[in-house]
Amino acid sequence: DLGPYEDLSHATIADRKTVVFTENKAGTVFYVNGRTYAPNRTDFVSTLGTVEEWTVRNDSDEDHSFHLHTDHFQLMSTNGKAHDPTHGVYDTVNVPKRGAIVVRIHFRDFTGRTVYHCHILNHEDMGMMAVLDIVAPGASPRATRSG
Repeated sequence: DLGPYEDLSHATIADRKTVVFTENKAGTVFYVNGRTYAPNRTDFVSTLGTVEEWTVRNDSDEDHSFHLHTDHFQLMSTNGKAHDPTHGVYDTVNVPKRGAIVVRIHFRDFTGRTVYHCHILNHEDMGMMAVLDIVAPGASPRATRSG
């Protein structure tokens, strides 16, 4: 269910985050912000009820797709070109090779740990996934276990 449509073009931005997709030269290990997926590590923390702007950069020589669990997002631009806000609500968007997208996310309903990742299954399975903890206003992030 994507509705009702909410245009985030003029929303107050509570935080800005950068996600960088990379991979090793052999194409056998994939990274988010220089790290492979670790289910017990929290990579980002966001606050319920806020809007954030994320820049997702692809520093590799192949396309990757950005997917976020639990909250849809509005695509603001691809490679600096503005995206029509009336066609902008997604849960997965392609990030062109050596390119970038900017998205805005309104964390509306869910608190807890979730993931964001490349939606190409073998890239996700080989490390290109990270953990987001969405917390209630004023709450502390959940403790993470090492490993």
